[in-house]
Amino acid sequence: MDKAVLEVERLFRTAMRRYPATVTIVTTRHGSLDAGMTATAVTSVSMEPPALLVCVNRGVGFHTAIENAGEFCVNVLREEQQEMAAAFGGGKPPHERFTDGTWQRLDGVPYLPKAQANIFCRRTAVFPYGTHSIVIGEVIRLHLHDEVAPLIYVDGRYAAVGCNLG
Repeated sequence: MDKAVLEVERLFRTAMRRYPATVTIVTTRHGSLDAGMTATAVTSVSMEPPALLVCVNRGVGFHTAIENAGEFCVNVLREEQQEMAAAFGGGKPPHERFTDGTWQRLDGVPYLPKAQANIFCRRTAVFPYGTHSIVIGEVIRLHLHDEVAPLIYVDGRYAAVGCNLG
């Protein structure tokens, strides 16, 4: 590969490490199995209809699950949920990830009721781009919790941003 292209890729990776992002665990049910992964590449797409996108590496097992699932949930993590983020980020094998924490189901989709927010979506589109797929989900239900204390990921580390909105 061209040296200039490699340098752009290296610098891009460094720039993205400096971009703070809210940590989520995206979950779904695929066949008879629960599936989930930690994601920071999640953002809103539209207010009418309410929709968001999740970017998923096509090389991970979760890709098949979300590509074929009808619904998924974006669990916005709290600052004290670092261990769960690490487990779903590859710290535990996929079949052990749901053994920690208290998980519930809504229409079969697992969700973490102690998360800061649970955003339930109907998968409406999947677009491949480079190494990833962009998964679009139309928001169908939400659970919001009062305290705003998101878990943030920046420069390869978890961080907390205490917010006092009162």
